[in-house]
Amino acid sequence: MSQKPTYITVPSESTGGLIEAGLEAVKRPQPHWYIVDKFFQQDQPIDWVSDAANEGRVFWLQAGEASKSLACTEKVLDWLVKRGAKRDEIVGVIGGGSVLDLGLFAASIYQRGLEKWSIPTTLLATVDAGIGGKNGVNFLGLKNYIGTIIQPDVVLSDYRILETLNAVDVLNGWMEMIKHGLIADSELWQRMKSFESIPRPQSMHALIDAAAAVKKRLVQSDEREKGLRKSLNFGHTVGHALESVAAAQKKDLPHGIAVGLGMVCSLHWSANRTSDDTNRNDLIEAANRIRHWLLLEAPEQVKSTLESSELKALWSCMQMDKKNNAQGVQEVALTKIGHAAWNQHLSFTEFANSWSSAHGTL
Repeated sequence: MSQKPTYITVPSESTGGLIEAGLEAVKRPQPHWYIVDKFFQQDQPIDWVSDAANEGRVFWLQAGEASKSLACTEKVLDWLVKRGAKRDEIVGVIGGGSVLDLGLFAASIYQRGLEKWSIPTTLLATVDAGIGGKNGVNFLGLKNYIGTIIQPDVVLSDYRILETLNAVDVLNGWMEMIKHGLIADSELWQRMKSFESIPRPQSMHALIDAAAAVKKRLVQSDEREKGLRKSLNFGHTVGHALESVAAAQKKDLPHGIAVGLGMVCSLHWSANRTSDDTNRNDLIEAANRIRHWLLLEAPEQVKSTLESSELKALWSCMQMDKKNNAQGVQEVALTKIGHAAWNQHLSFTEFANSWSSAHGTL
């Protein structure tokens, strides 16, 4: 890796200030500037963040895919310029996946790059988006089309903040954790599949640690996504297409639901590719388990998403996916639980058949 971040985790039993205890644990100068999810301005203020805001050191950013744009990036850059941010100063980005994507991207390109700290506040960001250095925004309706791969200097997670998440935010993170188990840690998958319903974050700290460890390991072995790291795209080709179609329809589709539906489809495709009956059964069992969690946690949104999804529209988005090559749409297949094969060509017929077997009866 070009740079190995410092990882700090604040345990749930800590009595220090929220996130602040982690900042102190870094043992180096703290950020001069912060880009922070508006949630912490309006719904759950944190005293020291509010103090920094009163000093003019906080840019409040609305979370969500709508903010992941070049226009919003320009607003952040304009704020940094007008505040006189210097190249030797530090930017801390506090929020979920969309806030980290945009905030760390802005910090990566401002004056050719400032020191930046990734401070995830959602389960999804803690196990996935906050780790790995992928920063960027959407462009022309296409997911994460403009961006960089530049590692943050610090990744700071405070598990106590996860205890306030709503059910959809927990679902979003759970689906990424499931992905990590399916592609690279069969033991993690075995532990997670035993849950009838998705547990609250305070009951899954060991699972969070294991899921984050998978992401760290894959990134450290393949920072630039030339091989092994590509397995992290499992379920995301279809998932990103669902998000793009939903955005065009002016609908809000949580990332976890999109990726969950994408993984169910990809698991059926993977099952159709294997000649091993045991592996096929395991893959279909995983698809059914994910399907169960999705319908249990977000039944109406899952059904409405599937009802409004037209295969040719999804395929058009999949054909524009940035992971493709000259051979066409590239997907990640599982050869068995815990083992992934990337750069696998997916035809429209295969996609249509897999989608039908995965979601035709919902």
